[in-house]
Amino acid sequence: MMLEFIPFLIACTILLGAISLKSPVLLFCLLAGSLISVVIHQIGRQVNLPRRQVIFLQVVAVGVILACFWLDYFADPAQAQFFKRAEDFFRNNLTQGTSNTTNAAGTQAAISLIFNVLRALYLLYIAVALIGVINAVRRDDDWQNIARTPLLVVIAVTIADVLTGFVIGN
Repeated sequence: MMLEFIPFLIACTILLGAISLKSPVLLFCLLAGSLISVVIHQIGRQVNLPRRQVIFLQVVAVGVILACFWLDYFADPAQAQFFKRAEDFFRNNLTQGTSNTTNAAGTQAAISLIFNVLRALYLLYIAVALIGVINAVRRDDDWQNIARTPLLVVIAVTIADVLTGFVIGN
């Protein structure tokens, strides 16, 4: 009977090995979730809890642990800024021939300031447009016409960012 589970155990071992190489935090969360699930099962047997309640408690415990993992995972910066590659390109190429480190640092700071101001203006535009769309929905106006222009701006900026990546390269 144990021979039937050997391929499954090998697959689980390979999966856990791959996960531990990529994300040790996820491996810890999976192991902690498994341990808590087994402990809840044993406590449920000793206390004579109904099986449905034990399963519910196990699902809640594993869900809380995975939620903690996702919070930890998304706490790191994603580097999902618009025109990040363009900013890096200008920072590297405009300071390439400069022998003075003070001048290079000033140029890099100015480039970062310009791109950050552009990002801030973009976010402010989207926020103001979103407020307009929400107000149109509340007044039962045709919110789709109001949302069309901000949506086109988001699409245009995204396409410009992708095309900038193609032009600059990795």
